[in-house]
Amino acid sequence: MRRWVRYEAPVMVCIDIDEDGYTGKVVNVVLATEHDDISLARDYRGQFLVYDETMNRIDSDNDGSESGTRAVTIADRRDEWPHADDWEQGPDALRYPGLYDIDDKPADEDDEDDLEPFDDEDDHNHAR
Repeated sequence: MRRWVRYEAPVMVCIDIDEDGYTGKVVNVVLATEHDDISLARDYRGQFLVYDETMNRIDSDNDGSESGTRAVTIADRRDEWPHADDWEQGPDALRYPGLYDIDDKPADEDDEDDLEPFDDEDDHNHAR
């Protein structure tokens, strides 16, 4: 079972504004990635936002299991997070379920094997 726990991180956009105070341009965008900058996201009731593999919200009050609560506990072990340089970047996972799926099946369990078996028996017969 896989769970996604949503966090919030501030994005700051720096804009140079002309003297008229009306026109300008974006000169920098900064995503805050330090530990204290990132916080668990919550809904209007203060509940943490946890999703299943297909990005359906798991309501810990009605889930009947502790998977959502346990996922939050595990996700909040910040010292186990990969370095920020190794994080995936792209569209929001909520909009694109499956985009960031990790294939953790062993190679011998792949559904499709695009390799053909190698038969070297003919080569051995010719070498004699």
